[in-house]
Amino acid sequence: MPSRMRTPSSTNGLPPPTASEAAFERAFGALESSSGAPGNEIDAFVAAQFARADEYAADRYASIGSATQFHTKIAGVSFERRQDTIAGLTIGSELDLVREPANPHDRNAIAVRYGALQLGYINRGIAKHLAEPIDAGMRYRARVESLTGGPAESGTARHRGVNIYVWRDAGRIVAERSLAREAARSTWDGDEERVRVALIGDGRPHAAQLQALERIEAGRNTLVVLGTGRGKSFCFQYPAALRALRGGGKTLVIYPLRALANDQYEALVRKFEPFGLRIYRANGAISHDEREELFEALRSGAWDIVLATPEFLDFHRAEFSGASTPAFVVIDEAHHLYESTHRASYGRIGETIASLGSPQVLALTATASDDAFAQIVRALRIESWVIDPTVRENLHVIDARETKDKDAYLFELFRGGDKGIVYCMSRQKATAVADSLRKKIGNTVMFYHAGMPTPERHEVERFFREGRLQVVVATSAFGEGIDLPDVRHVVLYHLNFDYTEFNQQAGRAGRDGAHAGIHLLFSAADRTINEFIIDREAPTLPALRALYRGIRGLASSGVVRMNYTDIARTLELDKVSDRTVSIALRIFEDEGLVELAEDDEGRYVRFLPVDAKVDLERNERFAEGEAERESFRRFSDLVLSAKADALERIINRPIYPERVPLLR
Repeated sequence: MPSRMRTPSSTNGLPPPTASEAAFERAFGALESSSGAPGNEIDAFVAAQFARADEYAADRYASIGSATQFHTKIAGVSFERRQDTIAGLTIGSELDLVREPANPHDRNAIAVRYGALQLGYINRGIAKHLAEPIDAGMRYRARVESLTGGPAESGTARHRGVNIYVWRDAGRIVAERSLAREAARSTWDGDEERVRVALIGDGRPHAAQLQALERIEAGRNTLVVLGTGRGKSFCFQYPAALRALRGGGKTLVIYPLRALANDQYEALVRKFEPFGLRIYRANGAISHDEREELFEALRSGAWDIVLATPEFLDFHRAEFSGASTPAFVVIDEAHHLYESTHRASYGRIGETIASLGSPQVLALTATASDDAFAQIVRALRIESWVIDPTVRENLHVIDARETKDKDAYLFELFRGGDKGIVYCMSRQKATAVADSLRKKIGNTVMFYHAGMPTPERHEVERFFREGRLQVVVATSAFGEGIDLPDVRHVVLYHLNFDYTEFNQQAGRAGRDGAHAGIHLLFSAADRTINEFIIDREAPTLPALRALYRGIRGLASSGVVRMNYTDIARTLELDKVSDRTVSIALRIFEDEGLVELAEDDEGRYVRFLPVDAKVDLERNERFAEGEAERESFRRFSDLVLSAKADALERIINRPIYPERVPLLR
């Protein structure tokens, strides 16, 4: 393995390492020089990750990998006579971004070229977030946006610089992804066991799962009622994969909240990518570029599984037609058809599915009271059902709500060596809690969150599965696909955002049937924090109106040329951040109120003439945000007031009608 160490005299234009990078390289060197003993490997890995903890949690470029487009300056243009090269560039010149995985100074290096001419490199902080997507098939285009420097008035030359505009090529991405997936798909030899192993490893489907699969295979509209941790996801993932592999059958999966779909998405991609399946998520929170790729895939029919919210399907049902007509529609957490009557999209879901050509339907839930069961059966035209009455009596809820010293509680809980997962609500807190616990019990503790590079996250999962990590302190990113039998404790350090997330995280304890604890460490104070986060991510109608008036007031001749951070700081509205401004402007763009674009002077917002009243409540993104707000209100009302034994019953058993047969 080539050394990753760099020197200040490097001539490829890359800057010397930052303090955190240097610390990582020292730790990585220790890893490379270790004897290979398990203890040395895990010690070196943990040390390396904590050396980069601040970088992971507060990386200014953390979101660049999912950006629609971005502006940056080419690095290294003063090396290797490149000043002469860039002198011939003109504004608008098309550039090539070329990966250099064998670059001895940076494995993430991305060169910027003009034809055969080397201009420099993408900033290394940005490159580390683009390298993996590019290697996986992502395609970017770039052009010269502006040229800086050049001859000064005094006659002395100044260093020239090149500012570039980079964007994703959605059409090419979808086409190339389909070709690559087709190659992988062609290697499938009909061995269904490969799909089962990819989903549940060495495990075997239990009786209720097999009964569900029989009904699905027979083509019946089916309702499956399984308790938490009993494998509802397998009941749709397995037949969805087989249908795609056998003949290109498409599966549309509906989740009640976009956060739930997003949590499932990454794990599903990881499981099914080796089979060549094309998976997309469809909701109002995905980035503009991901949205473009999604609609390109829907136009061409180049997809196999789409994970969507009911609002997205309701607003964009016309896209699921022709080559994109689904053969199989899955309604996860199907009790929302009964509990979410305030959401118009749920009220129309039966009609919406019928408009897709009446595809086969599978409904999944752990909660089907008499009324909910009847409504699901009626709305979705259910013909068969499977009810699994299994109670997971090994799960025990420990009520530690309002605990003052949470870190001391964790030390007492894990000092004996039991295996566990601690769930926190932010990257920074997960890192801080892991660091505190690690100082007390050693290098068997690790943090985990979406800011970590994918290879490092995979290593955390592997070490935890092998038992070399005892405790993982994680955000909800450590979720779907982490199906381990021997987790003795799950700790909910903070209050969840919804009932499903609460149930799923708690249900990851004790899957081997041995006694396991679910520890409630959250408090009523968490409710205010969560409400604040939701309000920033899902602006209310009054907030949207205030933002529209405020941003329009900043306009000159109907145009605003300010970045979103400056807009938020200037307006000083309550619970408004740059993220809130971005979401609001996307909603305004959807409704034809503004145009978001850029020109030679940079990005801008242009206000458009409005002839009639605009109903923002009919906007897909707004409706999804309101659904999250209402879901949290209902959940927090319950979980902060219910007794521990009542919450235990919610977690460890399904709810189903008493007067219907378990099988039909």
